[in-house]
Amino acid sequence: KMLPSGPNCPATPPSSKVMKQMDIGVYFGLPPKRKEEKLQEGGAVEGMNLNPVVSPNEKRSPRQRKRKAEKSLSDLEFDAKNLSESQASVELPSERSRHQRKRPKKSDSLQEGEHQKRSHQLNRAEARRVNLRKDKVLVKSPYGRLQRENSKIPESPNAGQLRTRTCPFYKKIPGTGFTVDAFQYGLVEGCTAYFLTHFHSDHYAGLSKNFTFPIYCSEITGNLLKSKLHIQKQYIHPLPMDTECIVNGIKVVLLDANHCPGAVMILFHLPNGNVLLHTGDFRADPTMERSRLAGQKIHTLYLDTTYCSPEYSFPSQQEVIQFAINTAFEAVTLNPRVLIVCGTYSIGKEKVFLAIADVLGSKVGMSQEKYKTLQCLNIPELNSFITTDMCSSRVHLLPMMQINFKALQSHLKKCGGKYQILAFRPTGWTHSNKLTRIADIIPQTKGNISIYGIPYSEHSSYLEMKRFVQWLKPQKIIPTVNVGTLKSRRTMEKYFKEWKLEAG
Repeated sequence: KMLPSGPNCPATPPSSKVMKQMDIGVYFGLPPKRKEEKLQEGGAVEGMNLNPVVSPNEKRSPRQRKRKAEKSLSDLEFDAKNLSESQASVELPSERSRHQRKRPKKSDSLQEGEHQKRSHQLNRAEARRVNLRKDKVLVKSPYGRLQRENSKIPESPNAGQLRTRTCPFYKKIPGTGFTVDAFQYGLVEGCTAYFLTHFHSDHYAGLSKNFTFPIYCSEITGNLLKSKLHIQKQYIHPLPMDTECIVNGIKVVLLDANHCPGAVMILFHLPNGNVLLHTGDFRADPTMERSRLAGQKIHTLYLDTTYCSPEYSFPSQQEVIQFAINTAFEAVTLNPRVLIVCGTYSIGKEKVFLAIADVLGSKVGMSQEKYKTLQCLNIPELNSFITTDMCSSRVHLLPMMQINFKALQSHLKKCGGKYQILAFRPTGWTHSNKLTRIADIIPQTKGNISIYGIPYSEHSSYLEMKRFVQWLKPQKIIPTVNVGTLKSRRTMEKYFKEWKLEAG
């Protein structure tokens, strides 16, 4: 139970200040290098598995692991590529056998031996396939979702006990019964409270309407949990921002993460006197240096290290927004029949399209589902800008996957009339030696459609991360992203030591 530690603890109705605290961010930043794709955290899973069975593939391949910046779509709950790869691996033995059958025989004298060898290989391959198919069944987890699992029951004396994936140590808060963004690991032993930093699927993966344990989060994230995942209200415990609250006897403070709406960093004041900060996903900003973190001694920092490499240097959000505003305003001034289209995910990118709509004096048209999602933010100023009537607005929102020429041409036909489209795809920075300034960005144009890829990130750049760490001066840093390989972890540790020495 959450008990107030002071008179200011109860959540207050949203005000204009909430707009500032919930500094609207975006979900996707720059795509990490190919060699940095191997991440420790698992991607979105179908549900929390509490079945008394053990999958033989608990340790997943790097391709199945989470890719923070580019691949972890907030709407994408399943990776089709991984599915096709797994299917290919299942069929591989028989494919190999078919290739072997097509090979010409070396000589008549070897014909019988070769035939027996191929028959033996075929039988083995077919047996493996049949066994695999028998072992794999669809089972329904206690969390309400179908999962593909191994149907064989372990023969050990403890076969009836619940077995789950191991929760990574960096998702547990030592000295407490708390976990952070750890819903995909089943019932975590000793966990008395599950914290959720923000509503992106790679963080709430494993949650369903059947979840029956206390979830602590921001008010906006709580609204989204109820509206989108239909979590029962009694299990959601929204905490007010920038306010000391007591959760299971431990002081907790939620701080703005400058990520997507409702995203928070969490301060934990442990009984032994240590203070821990978990950033969740965040974009470091100088304004954080004037928050409750100012003067706060941090023992351990759980850091979002999505772009922890010197090569990742990209413009500030303000620069990118200003570029989008200027580009849209100029296009509409030259041609009043230009439609502005912005790519979006389930949640995120709000600053870009709201700034454009404000300058153009237009409402933002969107789907009913997106409209319902934005209403969960409880920001009165936002409601005056959004509408489901596309015809009455000059600025339109479309899913990010539809920001391409074919989909935009189809959208243009639906709008009717002779229009042109200027679209923005805020997906991150494309590294190029030729592209040194944001003003140098050139759109892709085909017919009456132009598409701008703009470098709008909601994760800290390398220099922003470095400045934040040097200012905060934590005694210990635990990276939470790109920790899947020893080489990556050692590289980040080297950067942390350099930052500490440089800061004195």
